[in-house]
This record gives sequence, structure tokens and C-alpha cells, in this order.
Amino acid sequence: MKKRLQSKKRRTVPVPIASMGDIAFLLIIFFMVCSEVAKDKNMDVELPVSDYVKKIQVTVVARVAVDENGEIYFDGTRVDNAKDVEWGVRALLTNTISDDQRHVQFKCDRALPKETFEPVIKAIASAGGIIEAVGEKQQ
Repeated sequence: MKKRLQSKKRRTVPVPIASMGDIAFLLIIFFMVCSEVAKDKNMDVELPVSDYVKKIQVTVVARVAVDENGEIYFDGTRVDNAKDVEWGVRALLTNTISDDQRHVQFKCDRALPKETFEPVIKAIASAGGIIEAVGEKQQ
């Protein structure tokens, strides 16, 4: 006897698409928070040159830069003085436990006199940050 092949009716399972928009926006926010966006691209900073430049492998919690005009930037936003940098770094380091979480990247123009950038370095140090200076390797 021939067996009849019975066609099974397939049930379609509805896909809940109501929460897809929420998921998409959460993913966008997640990647924006976790990404390393170059925040200080709009500044003209000519980096100092040294023989003792090495690449660091630590995560920085903040980026401080002083441009050629002596203007100070904290995480890409212009601030008025070194005291604002100190309070910003202090606020970021309030819940840190280890020294690995205290690194602050410092970048300044090579033509600046010591009197211009030294208060910023002192502000980072007094807030408890470990300074990671940025420079270029001498050719």
C-alpha cells in the first residue's frame, strides 16, 4: 500500500517587533559609551619630541590637552583654568580602587612655556591622577 504523505501545517510564530526600536537605541547608546572617540581632533597641538617615548597599554579615564594658545581642554571640552581640570579629574577618580584606574592622558603643544602647562600637571597630580604624557619619538 502506498502511504499517503500528509502535509503538515506549519504554524507561524509571530516575532515581537515592538521592542526592536528599544533594543536598537540601547545598542547605539552602549557603543557610544564604550567607544574611544577621538575627542580632541579639532585642536592643533604639535607634540613634543623625545628619545624616551613608549606606547602605554593602560586605559585612561580622562584626556587633558593644552593647545598652542594655552587653552585647556578636558575630555574635548574647553575649560577655564587648571582648577576645573582638578575638579573634573577628582570627580572621575572618586570610585577608583586601584592605580590602573587612575591614568590621565596629558597632551600639550611643544612651543608652550613651562609656566603655561605646569599648573595643569599639578592639578592632575593633586586630584590623584597618574599622568601619561603624549609625545612623538625623535627621529
